[in-house]
Amino acid sequence: MSTSLRHKVLQSFKQLHQARRSVFKGDTYALTEARKRINEEFKKNKHVKDVNAIDELINYANAVEREIRTCVIQAREVEPGRFQVQITKDTVQLDNVPFSDCPNEKSKNEKS
Repeated sequence: MSTSLRHKVLQSFKQLHQARRSVFKGDTYALTEARKRINEEFKKNKHVKDVNAIDELINYANAVEREIRTCVIQAREVEPGRFQVQITKDTVQLDNVPFSDCPNEKSKNEKS
């Protein structure tokens, strides 16, 4: 494996662990399990020698890192039925669109 490819692999490994620490901050169980899973996946693919396959795995690791940073949030139940959510600066926040049970209700009222 070339040094530049090795550097990319190590970089993606580090970025996954940084994302893990950022997103699961304060949650010992989640931090431990995520660390185990990341290390397990990298060890499982340690034998891969094909440059194209390694590039695909690096791209996959980068996509997973992006997904963890932007889509995973933590929620803790602070009292029955109430949750506190930890959102990071990287979490994608979409506009909240109000839900209407009867969309035709409004059009009936507008006609009268």
